[in-house]
Amino acid sequence: MLEYKLLKHTFKIVILLCFFSSAFLLIAYSYNDQKVSAQKALGNTTSNFVKIKNLIIPVDLAITPDQQAMGLSFRNSLNASQGMLFPFHTPGDYSFWMKDMKFPLDIIWINSENNIVHIEKNLQPCVFILLCPSYSPHSTSKYVLEVNSNYTTKNNITVGDRVSFNISNSTKP
Repeated sequence: MLEYKLLKHTFKIVILLCFFSSAFLLIAYSYNDQKVSAQKALGNTTSNFVKIKNLIIPVDLAITPDQQAMGLSFRNSLNASQGMLFPFHTPGDYSFWMKDMKFPLDIIWINSENNIVHIEKNLQPCVFILLCPSYSPHSTSKYVLEVNSNYTTKNNITVGDRVSFNISNSTKP
């Protein structure tokens, strides 16, 4: 009788573990599907670009709140001369962090007069979410541009440089 009760409890535990494992996998799959959908919803890089000095930087656009929250998270890489542009509706204090990033970045803040007001260089992916620092400029910005790490150093991009945009009208904030 004791063996039967032990077997019965073991069977219940196995059933519960299977149920929770299935639920976890379903949630993880749904979360991954949302990440892929958000990445596919990002802007087209062929027609949108940013120009700094004589550099043309093709950009994906992060316009909606979901796109801005996702940013470059979960991507494995970014083409060498490509970036992601976050155009905001109004100037403000926009902070960024490296949560869920897989590669380092330079982040460039641009004000409403199209001048670079702040640059953070070689920001490394955040490993522990509780220790993820936020990065923000010392003045307001209207645009934020993310590029590969050391892009600003290699191309001598500095605070005060003028920026111009070629962004399709349908995607402007």
